[in-house]
Formats: sequence, structure tokens, C-alpha cells
Amino acid sequence: MVKNPSIDWDDLRFVLAISRSGSLRGAARSLSVNHGTVLQRLNQIEAALDSRLFGRTRRGLVPTETGEALARHAAEMERAFRAATHAAAGRDAELRGPIRVSVPFALCPAGLGAALARFSEQHPEIELELEITDRFTRFADLEADLSVRLAFEVDDDAIGQRVLQYRKTVYAARETCDLLRSGPGAVRWLGWDKEDESVSWTEDTGVTGHTTAHKCPEHRSQIEIARHGPYLTLLPCFLGDCQDGLVRVPGARLIDDRSIWILYRTDQKTTARLRALKGALDQHFADNRAFYVGA
Repeated sequence: MVKNPSIDWDDLRFVLAISRSGSLRGAARSLSVNHGTVLQRLNQIEAALDSRLFGRTRRGLVPTETGEALARHAAEMERAFRAATHAAAGRDAELRGPIRVSVPFALCPAGLGAALARFSEQHPEIELELEITDRFTRFADLEADLSVRLAFEVDDDAIGQRVLQYRKTVYAARETCDLLRSGPGAVRWLGWDKEDESVSWTEDTGVTGHTTAHKCPEHRSQIEIARHGPYLTLLPCFLGDCQDGLVRVPGARLIDDRSIWILYRTDQKTTARLRALKGALDQHFADNRAFYVGA
């Protein structure tokens, strides 16, 4: 009668190794453990099953009927495990399947969107699931497989690469630049958020003596308002330089800002489709480095 039939795959590994080698020492070598560990585990399994699995003979350990049955099932499980592993490895080696990609808005009109389109043309069987967001996606919650991020530093549980540090400067419509000669009051800065009450950041730009109006906490609203009104906006150069209707304000300083990072999940590092995408992004940023830096 079985006292406790609860055994797991690790137990079956020991039974299979003993059956194949015919000895405790041979099983120990194949499992990379010591002789005593194999003996202790065998005793525990036999006690749990309340059944003798191997007979001790001069020829070594010979499986009983129960031992043969367990070893046979263990061999079948081993084959199934290897087949599943090989199938998974095969899928990871193929340039096909989905990749969840998180990209901030600012990089899409600057050229990254075109780079992703070219990648899709080159790899039609790789499906990009894009999320355009300025929120940092969480790798721990599997929200993305790869993320292009604008940040000073990153602390995710992910593989990270700092691509380059970019700069920002002041942009406005051409008509607004002409109004700057009229003196203070004709032009105002666009503010960013409620915490941004200090004028120090505007002074750092070299375009001084102008008050701040409104709270526009993201790039798209800043760009549209600056296009159509007498306002100044502080933008990454790679974003401001590609906006119709905006130009760099003469005399404005270039200011060091965040860095562009490419991050991806640690468990995806050997996946061929992800490596292909990362390689394409690396090449895109390398080919366009001066543009992204803001030279």
C-alpha cells in the first residue's frame, strides 16, 4: 500500500539515472552529484512509494517491475521535455512572431517610426505590437519585450543600453522669433506642469526676460500652441528640428538632456526576432547620431 505517492520529476530523474547506469556511482556521475546523495534520494523515493525499486545484485542495481515502470515513464517525460525545449528554441531562432515594443511619442515623428516601418518591410513575419506612450512600461509585469526610453537613468530588471545623450533648445514660429525684437511682453514661455513654477529653467536657455503662461505637460500640446501663437517651447532637438512651422530661436543655448536607451527583457535576450529588431534600432541611431544629439 502506498503511503505517500507524491513524487516529482526530480525524483524520476534519479530513478532513470540509476536504471540506465546500474549503479549509484554511475548515476551520481551522470547527475553531477555525490554517491551519498543518490542513495539518500533512492531511499526517500522507495519510502514514499512503499515499494522496492531496485534489487541489489552482484551485477549492480537491477530494477524491479515497479522500478522498470517508473524508469519507462521517466524516459517518456524526458523525451517530451527535450522535444518541447527544442521546439521553443526553434521558435526563438526564427525571424517570426510578435514583439511588444514601447516607444515614446517624441521619437516617432523624429524618424524612429520610419525605421520601424523599414524593419517591418524587411521582416514581414515579425509582428510589431507598438505602444506609443511617454509612460515607462514595466518589464516585471511583461508590458513590453523591448522599450526605447528617454531617461537620465534606468533601474528596470532588464538588459539596458544607453545609446546616446541628446540635447534640447528653444523653438518657436518664425513670426514669434520676429516678435522677440519687440521686447518683453510680446512673447511668453509655455509651462510644463504645476510643479514647474521656477523660472530657472527658462533662464538656462539664454532666452531671458519672458514670463511663463499655461501648463502644457506633454510635447504635442507645446508644439501645436507654439506653431500658432507667440510662445516659446523647450524641445529635444531631434523633435523640434522635424516640426513644420517651428525653428530654433536664434541665440538659444543647447542644453544637455536625457539619454536614449534601448531596454529589453532578460528572458528574451536569445530570441532571434528581438535581436534583429535591436540590431536595426542600433543601426538607425548610429546612422543618425548627429541628428539625435542635436548638433
